[in-house]
Amino acid sequence: MSLIPLFPLNMALFPGVTLPLRIFEQRYLRLVTDSLKSDTGFGVVLIRSGREVGPAEVWPLGLYVRIVDWSQGEEGLLHIDVAGDSRFRVLETFREEDGLLMAEVEWLPDEDSHPVPESFDGLMAVLDELKQHTAMLSLKFAPVETAEALSWQLAQLLPLDDAARVELLASHDPLERLANIAANLDRWAKE
Repeated sequence: MSLIPLFPLNMALFPGVTLPLRIFEQRYLRLVTDSLKSDTGFGVVLIRSGREVGPAEVWPLGLYVRIVDWSQGEEGLLHIDVAGDSRFRVLETFREEDGLLMAEVEWLPDEDSHPVPESFDGLMAVLDELKQHTAMLSLKFAPVETAEALSWQLAQLLPLDDAARVELLASHDPLERLANIAANLDRWAKE
């Protein structure tokens, strides 16, 4: 178990995806400063209720991220890029004096690497199509070489409800995750 700071967002983040964030609240400026000084990361969790600005309740699963780039914006905001790394389960949370959410977490196991089975070639085509949408251009993805990468990138880009995202994040088997995505793709596309 570990104690880590949390950054609640209105979107889930999955392993292998790089996400840009704009930082302006004091509690998150401190989080970023501490992370950069100690060369550590922090947890990104999906908001269950509440908002990104102010207190929020979060889902019990998240992703540990590391800052891979940062810059000071002209408008005075701090811009960072974070890369998704390890998954965790939130055991307990508390707020520090400045409102920063902290959590005691347990790490979920890493997955074994699998090649993408030919039976999921259609999902590769769906992913390529999703990556062409303008709204997705701010996200950075590594080339898909494994079933894990394909499943995580699809989970990031498909229009899923929060419960489905958390269910995919909790899954320990990339081939089962791909089968789940394939089985539900038509239903999710209509929602």
